[in-house]
Amino acid sequence: MTSPDDTVPVTTRRNPAPIILGVVVAVLVIYYIIVAFSGVLQSTTKVPISGDNKATSSDYLTLQMKVQDVDLGNRVIQANVLPIAHGSLLGAKAGEISEGLRIEVSSGGVTTSVVTFPGESVVNPTSVTLALDRGDTAYPFDQPFADFQLSVQEEDTGKAVPFEVDLTNSARPWVLNAHLSDAGVTDGKTLFPITIEGSRDALSITLVGFYVLAILLTTLMAVVTIGSALIKRKLEFSNVIWLSATMLSFPALRSAMPGAPPIGTTMDFLILFPCLCLVAGMLVWTGAHLLWRESSLLRTRHIPHGSED
Repeated sequence: MTSPDDTVPVTTRRNPAPIILGVVVAVLVIYYIIVAFSGVLQSTTKVPISGDNKATSSDYLTLQMKVQDVDLGNRVIQANVLPIAHGSLLGAKAGEISEGLRIEVSSGGVTTSVVTFPGESVVNPTSVTLALDRGDTAYPFDQPFADFQLSVQEEDTGKAVPFEVDLTNSARPWVLNAHLSDAGVTDGKTLFPITIEGSRDALSITLVGFYVLAILLTTLMAVVTIGSALIKRKLEFSNVIWLSATMLSFPALRSAMPGAPPIGTTMDFLILFPCLCLVAGMLVWTGAHLLWRESSLLRTRHIPHGSED
């Protein structure tokens, strides 16, 4: 018979689950407060333009330029340009222009777009293509820019027409800003140099960082798991299957990254390619090791007695 003094004392410890849950809830509340008051959800499509972007005359044009796409693969920016007349340039009807105008866009050292509008005609948006410098090699921290020149003249006299630029951005997830420099005269044309600079938003960069972290952690887990299995002599066929699935999942993760460019970026050479090579090497090694071990029975000339049962 066991006496009361011989009972084993029951040890208890505090349950950490409520504390962990409280910390997670507090972090989420702080995050939502920051998002609500930081203005991230109230982003505008209007692109800020530095420099002198004010017309000096009451008779001027507003060039509404809307960026549609930033194509780093072909290194171009696709945009639409719509001139809006003011003052005496405004026609009798809505959307009509009174004078014949000629708008030239020069990008990459050549005139890429020439748009003419006859007098007393209704204007429509016109597509233009701008050459980009800096490609996608620094993904996701790439910062492409486009240098181009705008010129607006009267079609008949060649006189320069003052204008303002209204730039909007419809190419998500790019964050754009522009700078308008002082005008210069070339071959009798008044040219206004404009630079558009772009960068990816913080959300895209953060998501790409999570994908990269997943690739690195999975590779390290593969090294530790396969290394431990080889040392303990417990390598199984499931380890080889897991390595094969891991190697095939890396290109899928790479393609799923926000705005992922074609293969060949700095990130591919520094992270993706070494991890793929490491996992592929372990796959070949473990596959060959497992194949040699399991085929030992097939390689013997004499089967031990009782092995056929």
